[in-house]
Amino acid sequence: MPQPAPVPFSLIQFILMACIISIGMGQFIVFAVLAPLIRSVGLQEIHGGLIISFSSIIFALSSGVWGRISSVYGRRKVMQIGLYGYCCGTLLFAAVFYAGLQWWLQGTMLFLALSVARMLQSTLMGATTPAATAYMADITTPEQRVKGMGLLGSAHSLGTILGPALAAPLILLHLLAPLLAASVITLLTALVVWKWLPRHDVQAPHAPIHIGREILRTLHSYFDPRYAGTLLIGVLMFLGYAMCQQTVGYLVQDRLLIGPEQTASIVAHAFICSAIFALTAQLLVVARLKLAPSTLLFLGLPMMLAGYVVLVQLQWERDALIAFSFIGFGFGLALPGFSATASLSVSAEEQGAVAGIIAGAPALGFILGPTLGAILYEMHTMAPYAAAALLNGLLAMAVLRRNRKQKAI
Repeated sequence: MPQPAPVPFSLIQFILMACIISIGMGQFIVFAVLAPLIRSVGLQEIHGGLIISFSSIIFALSSGVWGRISSVYGRRKVMQIGLYGYCCGTLLFAAVFYAGLQWWLQGTMLFLALSVARMLQSTLMGATTPAATAYMADITTPEQRVKGMGLLGSAHSLGTILGPALAAPLILLHLLAPLLAASVITLLTALVVWKWLPRHDVQAPHAPIHIGREILRTLHSYFDPRYAGTLLIGVLMFLGYAMCQQTVGYLVQDRLLIGPEQTASIVAHAFICSAIFALTAQLLVVARLKLAPSTLLFLGLPMMLAGYVVLVQLQWERDALIAFSFIGFGFGLALPGFSATASLSVSAEEQGAVAGIIAGAPALGFILGPTLGAILYEMHTMAPYAAAALLNGLLAMAVLRRNRKQKAI
């Protein structure tokens, strides 16, 4: 019986990138429309922050578990679970918002329903990124690792370009139309994975998985001394970003005195600028200059700081676009540096587990970031952005100090 032709390495990388693109598109579509949706259904800023925070707790725990599961049952299968889960979860999230827009659900019941829907979605969508990241680590050598992680970072940036770009015109049809589009895209990506991505050998195909034990192992893994310092920097970087990302919709609406549709459109375009500059940084700096991961982190953090400073004095639409261009370029440098630093700190057998930790870092930042940002925003409209700028400055100094210590050893 003839064996099927091997799948080209470039096609495998493309499929892995497609998975990250689809998740990035879906996430940034949600971020673009969440603020106007929250206000349109009669909820407050703190409710939007809490919805993201609750789901981020689930995502942070589930990502580590899914990373370990992918080492037992296979990266491909876990990626499909995540994509199908994201598709169904987004439909559920949109359905609850529709009930709120029709005033079938209001107040506390609506908030609880949205929180539960988003948490259910996060439980399953946490599977895709760690499985894809671990798959990339499996098929690349240590020398290729930064480039491989950079490709996934580029894919995420491309997703964050395409997501808001798709959301902007669909918002004119209905505020929920972008969420429905995100669901369709992840479904199509899942079918691509099922059809063309080859199965990957796993470490222990018959080892049992105990969810409770895996959650405890995941919690313990976050304190692994080999990468705990890197993880802390990444989490705090995402915390500052979450404070700004989740409140910028309110800032634009309040400073420019515009309606929810215009707000969502401006935020979508700001996210597009962010993603374009992130992709530019990854293609022109990360891929070509071959800088050390720690150097990428150090260069990226001050660029993000500059973007937060621009948000402090936002008065016009262009200010939002300029701010997120700086933030995006900085993120495009810092994220591959963070991912590669963590990946290179462990052995090949542990790539599934550390991939889950890497994927969980944004969620850890988003546990407190959105709620803290909403609280600070209610205190003063400039507070979240000033706090994020200060935090990034401290992180840049911490990275510089750590780099000097490593060179001195």
